[in-house]
Amino acid sequence: MVRLLYNHGKIVTVNVCRIVLNSVVILTSLSVVGQPTLLQRYDDLDNAISRVEVLEQEYGQNSFALAEPLAELAGLYSEHGRYDDAYRALDRATLIIRRDRGLYTREQIPFLRQKIENFAASLDWENAREQMEHIYWFYLQKSSIVAPNLIEDLLHLSDMHLRGVNEDFIIHQSYHFRRALTLNWAALAVAEKIHTSSDKILVPIIYNLLKQYYLQLVAVNHGGSLGYQLREIYPGSNLVRSRSDTRKYFYYMGRRLLNQLAAIYADSDNSNIEALAMVSLYTADWQVMFGLHAEALQSYRNSFKELEEISPNLVRAVFRSPRIIPVSDFYDSMLGVIEEDNTDGVTSREDSKNSYYSLIFLESGAGFPSLGQPAEFAMSEDILSNRALFTFELPGVNSEEADSQDFEVKPFSKAFDAEILEIDNQSLAQFEKFNSRIQDLSFRPKLIEGVPKDSEIMLEYKMFSRLKE
Repeated sequence: MVRLLYNHGKIVTVNVCRIVLNSVVILTSLSVVGQPTLLQRYDDLDNAISRVEVLEQEYGQNSFALAEPLAELAGLYSEHGRYDDAYRALDRATLIIRRDRGLYTREQIPFLRQKIENFAASLDWENAREQMEHIYWFYLQKSSIVAPNLIEDLLHLSDMHLRGVNEDFIIHQSYHFRRALTLNWAALAVAEKIHTSSDKILVPIIYNLLKQYYLQLVAVNHGGSLGYQLREIYPGSNLVRSRSDTRKYFYYMGRRLLNQLAAIYADSDNSNIEALAMVSLYTADWQVMFGLHAEALQSYRNSFKELEEISPNLVRAVFRSPRIIPVSDFYDSMLGVIEEDNTDGVTSREDSKNSYYSLIFLESGAGFPSLGQPAEFAMSEDILSNRALFTFELPGVNSEEADSQDFEVKPFSKAFDAEILEIDNQSLAQFEKFNSRIQDLSFRPKLIEGVPKDSEIMLEYKMFSRLKE
């Protein structure tokens, strides 16, 4: 035992062996941001608080050793609904990092991200927006292209803005939409600088952009103030594109992104025929979402033919049942689609009793229709706001008529004769809302020889909301 002078001149007795042991732990357990992982994940909040207090006594109130434990404690506070305590812990951790490593150190970013998530969890979007603007400025002004994890950071902030579309006040929806898109484009630009324009690491970033253009399309189709704001050439300008011009802009931006995907897989030295055929399939989906059913029919047939040459069995498995589009991820192989179907366990499947194909759609918030639930911000059943069970038909196309040049293709991607079998909240307003929402959805039809076939669908539509509608 020895006596040491520290903590503003106070003399305390400490155990040298304990200090040495803790020092070894610090040196041998560095985290990815270069600071010590001094405590394991605590499921019990009281234990976590006690552990932080012990560390304060051993290392002082402002020790760098406290930063990560404080962030972990903040996570537990947030899980218990103690958002103000979580904020204070994160603010303190951030100040410690800045004091030790510098005002603009990138080591503070995980803590800033956690602050945003904590504000969002508490539905304090005013402070969340302020923090999002700060970290956006930080990425723009204080981060170099080669900064570690910059692509991931930009995409995370983009995802948080999409969450804001659902959970923030309606007047801020267009802001969140535009900023999410800007950040996703920035992530793509950084990826192209760090890697090459033909690197497959760009694929998920490009596909995220594609989905965001689709969401803006849905908003424009709905009209209202959000649709108007998204049609503005720049925010607040009152210079507004027509709805048809905006739709064309979104469509051709999507085609540009799909062409970029095709270019990645069309490398002359190692061309991936299957991946190129999959791009054609996603192109058909894109055409369907814009109501271009004749063009989509041809794209589906071309894709089916190309994939059938690779594996007739696999192509039948991929196209045997309808799907809600856009699908969540881009897959460059048929096996990738099938493996993901098996993993999810919620794919469309034909009901042996009544020949219906069963589908589930999880809407992630009350703020915006057709925004499917992202894996990053999965909603729990305790915030399920409403649920309805539908049956409807997807019309097919006659194979002989499909070969005719003069044939007018029916909209085979939309629900026909939709009927609500069950609904949790049985009010006229809820019936009208669900009947409207089902028409917002688009579907990739069941395909045989590349031609859409009639199918009967049973769809469970779940609305999740952290907001009171």
